[in-house]
Amino acid sequence: FFILYRDTIYNGIEMVGVDVSGLSIVDERKKLEKQFANEQSAKKIQFVYGTKTWDISIQEIDYSYDYTKALQEAYETGRKGNYFHRLAKVLSLYREPHTIQLEPIYDAGKLDAVLEKLRGEIEQPPKDARISRQGGKFVIQEEQIGLQLDVKKLKSLLEKDISKLKYAEEVQLDIPVEVVSPKITAESLSVIEDLLGKYTTKFSTSNYNRVQNIRLAAKAIDGTVLLPGEVFSFNDVVGPRTKDRGYQDAPVIFEGEFVDGLGGGVCQVSSTLYNAALLSGLKIVERIKHSIPSTYVPKGRDATVSYGIIDFKFENNLSHPIYLEAYISGNSLNVCVYGKKTTNQTIQIHSVENEVVKRDVEVKYDPKLPEGQERIEQKGRDGYKVTTYKIIYENGVEVRREKVSTDYYKPQKQIIVKGTKKVTAN
Repeated sequence: FFILYRDTIYNGIEMVGVDVSGLSIVDERKKLEKQFANEQSAKKIQFVYGTKTWDISIQEIDYSYDYTKALQEAYETGRKGNYFHRLAKVLSLYREPHTIQLEPIYDAGKLDAVLEKLRGEIEQPPKDARISRQGGKFVIQEEQIGLQLDVKKLKSLLEKDISKLKYAEEVQLDIPVEVVSPKITAESLSVIEDLLGKYTTKFSTSNYNRVQNIRLAAKAIDGTVLLPGEVFSFNDVVGPRTKDRGYQDAPVIFEGEFVDGLGGGVCQVSSTLYNAALLSGLKIVERIKHSIPSTYVPKGRDATVSYGIIDFKFENNLSHPIYLEAYISGNSLNVCVYGKKTTNQTIQIHSVENEVVKRDVEVKYDPKLPEGQERIEQKGRDGYKVTTYKIIYENGVEVRREKVSTDYYKPQKQIIVKGTKKVTAN
């Protein structure tokens, strides 16, 4: 039974119609590669979507067969188990030849590149319906559906059918494409027709830089649409206040003092928007007051912002989309909130000064200043404790009053310098 000790593949073993009996692993590989090389050269994968087709040659993805695995299996057939098991297996091959299947292999990275190319030619992102206000009327642009290639499913189909290339010149695959609906539809925007709330603040036109900053921030907000449940973030919508984006140095409040800072004036936009949101019945999510009262809104009705540090946020807690309009008219900044009015309620905002906290006075003495003279080193300011209320009216009658906020603006002490220098008479 010297047959068991030969170093070639036993008789009765073939691979997809190729007899590899009596061959060494090296010779077997050469025979297989020669057999399939010519067959593979013309084979292709055809991807189909609608009336379009894409023919991909299998060389583009380095399609081949796992010869190493198949050869190992061929060689080990009849070489496992004890002497008698091996002998029985080798003899059985004369009666029932053993066929070994070749498993297809390909370069996953190159396949991904092919699918990425298909994605680029097929996919299109959905486009939301758009609404704008032109000449006092709303104009709506229809939405567009999107297309998205299901890469995972396509790979699964390919793995299932690619083995057919052993017997066929071509494998045809229908590309699975999903329809992607836009988030905002023309139908949902069509309900926007009523003014829910409007607030206007004034500014001086003498400071060009400040006006420029107000204009930029208002433009960023103008046209924003919020669906029900969405939260508006001032910093996300307006973005960084940088020189590159056109923002200029103008007075800002820092630690209770006015100093020049990049984007000065933007807080007037956030405060105007805050009041418009309150008047529209929207839910305030995040709001922080200034350290001192603002000049353009009543006390307790300001909202400061600082990119990356302090934000102003509110939620559209209504059952329909809303549209924000922000524009400058002369020396007025106007913010309007439009939507669908579902009740006959109206809202007013009212702030109450609960307490005026008088400024402290500190006296300093200056030996260089003549006696009897004095100067104000720091003017100081009074502090305030303020409560702001939202008052809801129905048919002109107050039906509910809600506290919006309680704010405390700290006082700043006044510093007076008095002279102590003796003055001699001539």
